Amino acid sequence: MYQFSKRKQIVSLLICAPLSALLAQEPTSEETPPIHYETALTRVIQNDPALHGFDIAVDAAEGQVEQAGLRPNPVVGAEMENFFGSGPFRDVQGVDITLGITQLIETAGKRTKRTELARTERALVDWERELRLATVESEVRTAFVEVLVAQEALELRKEQLTLAERSREETARLVEAARSNQVELTRAELAVRQQQFAINQAERALQAARARLAALWGESGGSDYTVAGSVEFDADLPELVQLVALLPRSTYLAQYEGHRRNREAALTLEQARAKPNFEVFGGGRYFNEESGDAAFVVGVEIPWPLFDKNQGNIRTARAQVRAVEYEKAATRRELIVALTDAYQNLVAAHAEAQSVENDLLPTAEQTLDETEEGYERGQFTLLSVLESRSTLFEIRETYLDALSRYASAQAQIEALTRPSTIK
Repeated sequence: MYQFSKRKQIVSLLICAPLSALLAQEPTSEETPPIHYETALTRVIQNDPALHGFDIAVDAAEGQVEQAGLRPNPVVGAEMENFFGSGPFRDVQGVDITLGITQLIETAGKRTKRTELARTERALVDWERELRLATVESEVRTAFVEVLVAQEALELRKEQLTLAERSREETARLVEAARSNQVELTRAELAVRQQQFAINQAERALQAARARLAALWGESGGSDYTVAGSVEFDADLPELVQLVALLPRSTYLAQYEGHRRNREAALTLEQARAKPNFEVFGGGRYFNEESGDAAFVVGVEIPWPLFDKNQGNIRTARAQVRAVEYEKAATRRELIVALTDAYQNLVAAHAEAQSVENDLLPTAEQTLDETEEGYERGQFTLLSVLESRSTLFEIRETYLDALSRYASAQAQIEALTRPSTIK
């Protein structure tokens, strides 16, 4: 399952021929084919509001890239002098009128640097989408396996009920033949009712699991469907150190490259802002007092960075660049802790399932066979058969529980080590 030289498959939940007959699923009817993992994942992705929201966020971020690349607008201005005064400037006889255009000229490549900053912020949206996708995949895999296991648990309960009913019929026949007492029949009847109660519990658990999976793709209320697939145990588990080695390429850590670029772009822009822009002015002036003469005027204004050299913003931007490595290191530590916990759960579930499959299950099956044969010969009571049967099914349920915990830990590990697709 785990590959260390190339990208791992998203799905380690195998939708193929099962290793264990316990998880073999068949379609219940031609009208309602079972849902496979890929179908469930596609439904969830297509109906996840957060993922659709990133499409809008991308559009908004690209709008900022477009805006950042625009030049400042020119300013058209008019100025009137020497009117409504006293003496020769009474009324508007001595008015001077100036019309012109002022244009801000950006220096130090501010427009280019501002655009680059907007592009890095646009890239951060892609990283956020990658993280959301990893979360969605993990949630779907876990919920899918819950339905898969709940289906099999219900089938186990139904099998137990069938066997209990057969035992009740056999016991009734023996009681009629005076080869068994009435107490044995009462026990057989109790076993049937216990299994009926257990089936009701298993059905409710299955409906809850189905509802949770359906809720992920946007359906509310109970859903009547089946899923098809199998969970396979790896013959050899990877070492924890091998999984930790995958973390630098994971989305959770690779995203900090995007954050570093973003903050470096912000620092570069703040450094450019330390160099002042200037304004140029050009236009014409009309002199009313001098018989309507006119002339061109030009001008330039350059700020004098005597006090404010943008030093505070530059200092902040530099600190934020340095902070990226510490944020990445903190996230890496959290990932290692989470990965270690998931790995220990994976190993424990794997070992438990192997022990059940190789040791407990064969022994329990042999014990039940011998008890049933002895019961037919009159060597054992029905109670012994029921106890052996109950032990066997408890062991099979233990296997299913281990399978569920294994798949859950596997899904968490896949999410934590999921390689980034962003270059």
